[in-house]
Amino acid sequence: MLKQSILNIAIQTPVKSLFDYSVNPESKIKPQIGQRIQVPFGNKKRFGFIHDISSSSKISKSRLKPFIEIIDETPIIDNDTRELIQWCSNYYHYPIGMVYSTVVPKYLRESKYPNKIEYKAFEAVAEERKILTNVQKNALKESEKHLKNNNALLLNGITGSGKTEIYMRLIEQELGLGHQVLFLVPEIGLTPQTANVLTDRFGDLVNVIHSGTSPKVRASVWVAAQKGLAQLVVGTRSAIFTPFASLGVIVVDEEHDQSYKQQNGLMYSARDLAVVKAKKLNAKLLLGSATPSFESLFNVKNKKYNAVEINKRVFSTPLPENKIIDLRLHPITKGLTKPLIKDITEQINKNKQVLIFLNRRGYAPLTMCEECGYIEECPRCDTSLVLHKTISLLKCHHCSYQKTQPQLCSECGSNNAIVGKGTQQLEEGLKEQFPSEKILRIDRDTTRSQKKRELAMELAHSGKVKILIGTQMLTKGHDFPNLSMVAIINADQGLFGSNFRSSELFAQHYFQASGRAGRRDERGLVVIQTHNPNHPLLQNIINNNYNSFFDDSIEERINHLWPPFYGAALLRAEAVNKKKVFELLSKISSFSETLKKHKTLFLGPVSSPIEKKLGKYRGQILLLNKNRKTLHSTLKQVSLFIENNDIGKGVRWVIDIDPIDMS
Repeated sequence: MLKQSILNIAIQTPVKSLFDYSVNPESKIKPQIGQRIQVPFGNKKRFGFIHDISSSSKISKSRLKPFIEIIDETPIIDNDTRELIQWCSNYYHYPIGMVYSTVVPKYLRESKYPNKIEYKAFEAVAEERKILTNVQKNALKESEKHLKNNNALLLNGITGSGKTEIYMRLIEQELGLGHQVLFLVPEIGLTPQTANVLTDRFGDLVNVIHSGTSPKVRASVWVAAQKGLAQLVVGTRSAIFTPFASLGVIVVDEEHDQSYKQQNGLMYSARDLAVVKAKKLNAKLLLGSATPSFESLFNVKNKKYNAVEINKRVFSTPLPENKIIDLRLHPITKGLTKPLIKDITEQINKNKQVLIFLNRRGYAPLTMCEECGYIEECPRCDTSLVLHKTISLLKCHHCSYQKTQPQLCSECGSNNAIVGKGTQQLEEGLKEQFPSEKILRIDRDTTRSQKKRELAMELAHSGKVKILIGTQMLTKGHDFPNLSMVAIINADQGLFGSNFRSSELFAQHYFQASGRAGRRDERGLVVIQTHNPNHPLLQNIINNNYNSFFDDSIEERINHLWPPFYGAALLRAEAVNKKKVFELLSKISSFSETLKKHKTLFLGPVSSPIEKKLGKYRGQILLLNKNRKTLHSTLKQVSLFIENNDIGKGVRWVIDIDPIDMS
């Protein structure tokens, strides 16, 4: 019998603790931390992971059940991954067994193991290198200097400044030293483009993983990386959990992108985990963006990160000209004004490409009866239904609810009037104005499959389509060589946001979208349609660069005690019964009075901005504290209060650390 004979097992369950089991004397395999294991759990058999082995338990040995079977002769979870799992559980206040189920690929959780792992040696492809500008050379030299000590580095380069080539040079250096590389991209739509660029340089070394990757391939890459065989892994946020034998550098491209934050389950930030992982593995960390997050810029300001700025484009083309169209003076029809139509026409006549940016899918964000004012709303969510005209459906973008578009008002029987603009309505208007031009709309409705995404992006990059319509997914990291003009159809929806991140998000959308224009031979044009041409935020971003915008905005964040100056956590509760939601939140609010020494601000309880979602009422409390350790201590006390007093019956509650989506 082992001296340390208590196995601490992580099982996929909402219970936050580990489960203790005794050693099975009939087992032929010696228990080791990191092995998969099968255990009795209630009346069922469950798979879990040996998270730890100890010599004692709070449960008496006579009551402990022995495990059924150990699956692996050797551990599949290495110590670094185990420590990251534990860190996630502590930091995000999430059950450790559920963290395992998030981190470990499904194929491996189902007691399978990939057999074939192939290995290819690194060979530098010098002939495919691009010639660096003097600005790029200096940026590369500075980056190498900062990364030498494995400090986090923010590569802050305007769009078109050639950040990607600097990535390539630094990656090549790491591969040449025999180190592995992890390259993160924010969205699946960007993965093929990035993978292609990397493949052109590094050939078969590139391993791509994302939510669309088959479970078997994902598991194979996981195991290959763990064994040191997969040298270059490209993936979306979940790729951060890939184990590595010798990780040299993590590259987080478009580090500001909100897609790096998981919005359900384990609500982790892949960017923040990249910081933790790089530190644990003594690896370099390179964060890149033309519009860095306020968190990263604040860390530079506080000297936690180093920074290298690139303020000049590769082709020395000046930043685009800004033109504002005042919607108070120019009537708008299907998203278009006469001055905008004129500008589009001029670019097409020059054989140039135009991007029309509107961050709303569908045909119209709401339908309203012109007789009685009735708005078609989702019965399960506190939001209006979006008209998708091509399929004659009203859809909720927050849940799966949809209904056939009614011919008459559901309330009074009159005709419905369409209010607002979506990408479908904009596409219709452009086809009417430019009937001879091929128009390509790229949003989540038109690119649901990977094949459709790749075909659409290939067509857009080719320059054969002169008019592109897109949401923010079209502005992320894409280089359109022939694009000369970007039009922002409705700036107002970004100028009047409801949370403290709204201005930051609008500025990022603006600089990312405008940065696509005129990147080669001539200066581009950005056309902005707005009812508020003199709005301070709009004037700030068109007259200054992004870094200046940050300097002005961070003072407001500091004055109002908002992140990143303060640490934040959102405690959200939801239930079918609204009364139960606010009973729970009110008890938490009252309990906060006993935690005054923590100096944590409790803002709320209030209804969530979208009060009803998926048939459940939602409320929330925002917690703020300058000291993150104290904030986490407060959250731990609140969690224990809820659990020990059994006050959360019938209410689902979650803690979102560093929240992005406040709705």
